[in-house]
Amino acid sequence: MLSAPEQVKISIGHKIFASLFLTCTVLVLVMLTGLRLSLGRGFEEYRARADNPEAAQEFLRSQMRTSAFIGTIALALSTLTAAALSSHLRRPISRLLRGTEKLAGGDYQTRIQVAGGDELGQLAQRFNHLAQTLERGNESRKQWIADVSHELRTPLAVLRAEVESLQDGVRPANAEAFDLLHGQVMTLTALTEDLFQLARADLGQLNYKMGQVELWKLLRDASEPFQSRYARAGLELCIVHESARLQAQVWGDPDRLRQLLSNLLENSLRYTEAPGRVELRCQDTGTHWRIRLDDSAPAVPEEMREKLFDRFFRVESSRSKKLGGAGLGLSICSAIAQAHSGQLQAGPSPLGGLRIDLTLPMAKR
Repeated sequence: MLSAPEQVKISIGHKIFASLFLTCTVLVLVMLTGLRLSLGRGFEEYRARADNPEAAQEFLRSQMRTSAFIGTIALALSTLTAAALSSHLRRPISRLLRGTEKLAGGDYQTRIQVAGGDELGQLAQRFNHLAQTLERGNESRKQWIADVSHELRTPLAVLRAEVESLQDGVRPANAEAFDLLHGQVMTLTALTEDLFQLARADLGQLNYKMGQVELWKLLRDASEPFQSRYARAGLELCIVHESARLQAQVWGDPDRLRQLLSNLLENSLRYTEAPGRVELRCQDTGTHWRIRLDDSAPAVPEEMREKLFDRFFRVESSRSKKLGGAGLGLSICSAIAQAHSGQLQAGPSPLGGLRIDLTLPMAKR
């Protein structure tokens, strides 16, 4: 008994040719049968009236030979037509097959030439779009691995150097040395936790306890722990009330939304220069609630705003590292916003710095 792969021997081109050929053959046979029946009836009427039956019989044979010749020519033309059409249809299918094999082999730069706007042309366009998406995903994966390795290398190198200096007696085992080691361990812990949160978000495994959330209370609870820190940094943190609707509610997880706002406030605290100002407000757009955060200088260049929510992206790498940022906070914020059917956008702030808009759908009443 043949195995399953060996049973499929007929290519799509042969199937197309066979279907077209059989269709044309049936049409020719139907035409010949109808012609023969018509000539038969005509011959009977002619013989009933003719004086020479043998001449009438010869006339019928001549007509049948002519009909057979015409049928043969029609059959040959149908064969050529079927072969041409099957070849025309087989070429894009063969290109798709070869492209799929390359794509399955990891060649994500494979593209198929799009010819025509029919279904096969649309299929080729979809294939090219899929290949482009896979190529971007592969590049993102490589960049992700490189960024993670780079972020882990620095604190690990510092830890190793400090431990070796303690082992060799070069550095005394005092409180200052242990504080430095503890700081590097906390940096690694925070980075690992951020990576874990992003990995769970990608897999859809972040736990969300959804319910009615009052936005004004959320803004107060999230900003209150930052008031003293902002004051020590020479910054002013203000909550601005703009909506007449005091009961602003969304459907969401209060803990995750508080984490999102805390990340945004932490980001402004790190990068806003003193003396400066940060404003947090809630706006009613009619269909959505918009939580808007504005901070003062420095501003973010326009070409870099779209990349702010990319993982490990920093506007200025050395400054971010000095301030302890790994470039993951805004990525986590974006994942939380998407889980709430919301959206994060960055733009210029009238205060001279960065504006972050969080849009969330209103809770159904």
